Amino acid sequence: MKKSLLIITAVTGLFLTACNQKEKQEIAKLTSERDSISALAFQKDQTINDFLSSISDIQQNLAQITEKENTISMSASSHPEMVRTSREVIQNQISDIRNLMDESKKKISDLSAKLKSSNIRMAKFEKMVASLNEQLLQKDQQITLLNEQVSSLTASVSTLETSLKDATDQNAAKAQIIQDQTTRLNTAYVAVGKYDELKNKKVITKTGGLLGIGRSTRIVPGTQSAYNKIDITQTPSVPVNAKDAKIITSHPSDSYKIEHEGSIVSQVVITDPEKFWSESKQLVIVTK
Repeated sequence: MKKSLLIITAVTGLFLTACNQKEKQEIAKLTSERDSISALAFQKDQTINDFLSSISDIQQNLAQITEKENTISMSASSHPEMVRTSREVIQNQISDIRNLMDESKKKISDLSAKLKSSNIRMAKFEKMVASLNEQLLQKDQQITLLNEQVSSLTASVSTLETSLKDATDQNAAKAQIIQDQTTRLNTAYVAVGKYDELKNKKVITKTGGLLGIGRSTRIVPGTQSAYNKIDITQTPSVPVNAKDAKIITSHPSDSYKIEHEGSIVSQVVITDPEKFWSESKQLVIVTK
């Protein structure tokens, strides 16, 4: 009887031990599966968080790109004359846009690679990545058009600047011609002195007559260096300061008057400049 009990006890112990081992194995399996599920869940959460962070960065880049595009477009349309002077600034902004786009494209490429290597099927993220790719493609096209617009405006401004410079040069040349003509029209030549002085300067000479009788005084041409050059608009009178004075050149008598101070001829006052200088731009006064 004792022997039977011992056998029963031993068998029971072996049975319980086997059951415990089986339970432990089951628990270990369940624990492993739980850990695996937890790891997968953590990986999924981490992947989703990475995706969300990358998508947020890309969307921020796209927002900055749009803002810079609008700034350039507004400057080009509202102030085309500033495009040339601000060309370096605009080119820097376009370069910034290109950098942002390159950065965004790399992030999208990384996202696509993660999606392909991930064991998680996330159709929503795949659609978002496809949408971001489409937006970047549109931005590429917009940047190309914007570059063309800026280049066209720069060329137009250059053409306008050239035309303006040509017009300015022409106006300057015309102004100089007008100035020269005005100066020439307003320039006269005056010589005042005794007969011998003026003769020695080859301003006047005597011609005609017989044996010194009936000779007349005339002007010697081509001797302007012996005259004083004046601006007729700034010369209302010519000083004389001599006992007597005679105007040799031709001037209407009603366009001037000879003034005296006592017995001295003080000056010739030009009362009508336009009429006075109409017949001759030379004034020769012989004094005594």
